Amino acid sequence: MSDDLLNVGPFARRAGLSVHALRHYDAVGLLKPTEVDPVTGYRRYSANLLTMARLIADLRWLDVPLHEVRDIVADPSSDQARALLETHADRLVRTRRHLDEQIAQCTTYASEGVPMPTITTTAAPVQLKIGVADKDRAQHFYEAAFGLAERVIRHTDAGDYGGFQFGDYGQPGFFLLILVDETDFDHPGRSTFGLLVPDLDATHQQALAAGASEELPATEGEGMPRTSAVTDPDGNWIWLYQG
Repeated sequence: MSDDLLNVGPFARRAGLSVHALRHYDAVGLLKPTEVDPVTGYRRYSANLLTMARLIADLRWLDVPLHEVRDIVADPSSDQARALLETHADRLVRTRRHLDEQIAQCTTYASEGVPMPTITTTAAPVQLKIGVADKDRAQHFYEAAFGLAERVIRHTDAGDYGGFQFGDYGQPGFFLLILVDETDFDHPGRSTFGLLVPDLDATHQQALAAGASEELPATEGEGMPRTSAVTDPDGNWIWLYQG
């Protein structure tokens, strides 16, 4: 046993890690001690391991997953390390967005009360998917044409999934409008759907200005409210009904 090595406690303090963490990193092969006493099992570390230990501590503070920490510390200046950190930065942004939504929802519940979900005993339509060629272009169209705002409707470690949400989940009126392209396994053909709007003429003109094509001008249909129809840039039909 060399006398110039650090015991696990002093090494942990200088590295900014806990003794428990060092034991775990040894067990998973991420940061092995320089020597282990064969009788007592005490770990001892060379001072030249402090740089790696501090890097590990920094990455773990950033919540980088342990399996990605292993790849980054293996070659911190590599393209793979940079790509992993860019991906993790995106993951943190999604987490922040998710937390912002949770905070906003909690604040609303605190000020307005918690709504009790309505339990239904029959099936109800809650989702419509429309096929598009370019999701970003389609998102901008629906935002500009109808004032819809895309939001995250499903949050996972792998990524966030967006859509246009109407109402609150579990409440009457809840509905999802989701844009899908050829990368989605359930990509449909051209779709037709309708929107109830407060001002048919204004919404119709707004949709045309956003890039829609007119299929039917505002019309007084027998037995129906005033109606018009446009198609989006991908050819999906959108019927507009006077609310």
